[in-house]
Amino acid sequence: MARLRAACPKGWSVKDSRGSIRLSVRSGAGGANGVSKTLPLAWAADTVAEAVALITRLHDSVESGVDLADALDREFGSAPATQHSSASQWPALAEKFHADLMALSQIKDVTWERGYKPYLDRAIELLTGANAPPNAKALVGAVVKTWPDKPGERKKAIDSLRKFLEFCVEDHHMPAASWTLTDRAAKTLRGPAAKRREVACPSDTEILRLMDSLPETDAGQRWWNAIALMSLYGLRPVEVNSVVVREHPTTGEPALYCPRVKVNKKGQTKPRWLMPLPLTATSGDQVEWNLVGAMSIGQLPLPDMVGNKYALRTFLDRQPVWVELKKQYADCGEWLRGYSFRNAYSLRGHRVGRHPEPMSVAMGHSLQTHIDSYEWCKAEDVLEHI
Repeated sequence: MARLRAACPKGWSVKDSRGSIRLSVRSGAGGANGVSKTLPLAWAADTVAEAVALITRLHDSVESGVDLADALDREFGSAPATQHSSASQWPALAEKFHADLMALSQIKDVTWERGYKPYLDRAIELLTGANAPPNAKALVGAVVKTWPDKPGERKKAIDSLRKFLEFCVEDHHMPAASWTLTDRAAKTLRGPAAKRREVACPSDTEILRLMDSLPETDAGQRWWNAIALMSLYGLRPVEVNSVVVREHPTTGEPALYCPRVKVNKKGQTKPRWLMPLPLTATSGDQVEWNLVGAMSIGQLPLPDMVGNKYALRTFLDRQPVWVELKKQYADCGEWLRGYSFRNAYSLRGHRVGRHPEPMSVAMGHSLQTHIDSYEWCKAEDVLEHI
């Protein structure tokens, strides 16, 4: 905090006061006159820039003849008194936070259930129990211990609890000094980033075996259709429900087209024509699926994979063959997931001689992304030439 102290004007100083910044201003001969105020900012490295800017504005106001207390009121208004936390109020605050999220952010129920509720429930359990955590860092630190070896879960816990505590401080006047989780504390609690897992690339035989094992029900048929589309055309799961039939601009024949675009920090993808890459059965014959024909006459029912982004994972994790394959790949250090059908499509395309450029366009990403993130060769491809 040396930078903050150094930035204070002559006669002005700061110190830590129970986790908040305490500002003292002395004037007159030998600093005989003095006044101190606690600023509504945490004593933390990530608030230094904001504190310096605030102190500069306060100094300008005081120099122009405004009292320090009045200058603070101009900055923050007459702030309501902070409330002291008690165990009984936390469950009610959690309910209000849930209602606030649903009303303002309009999150889906599944987002609440998976991205907030498990962590809030654990936090409320701790806050209403014996030896309740006294501050934000202690609370979040105790919650993340529930998932010691899952960096992704820790990150979701920290992010959701940070939003909850900000809501408690800003909207319900809980003490900011105690219940503000600083950037530095969040980074410390998050721990090291998760190592990137290698996405498994199932063989055509394994994919066909999985599809043959699906239940012979209406729901099972819808999922069979979805997996067939992802496998034959390399679709992202979220794109399955967007696919349409269009006339091929050259042949005039019906073909599949994906109008959906994916937006990311690098820009967005373009709508694209889909290129089929048939799977090969154990007999050595290519499997023929007339998905274009079925879709063109409305006979390709599909599950909703947009409204619930976890639908595919939930369905697959209930299939015995998938669970078996998942374990086999996990034992080899690979991650079998919904995107694995897309990964298998990439490898299949390169094995039959498709060049990286049309493959990347057909899959809806850049050439660099294709080379960096998708399978285009495996060790066994090299062994064939040795």
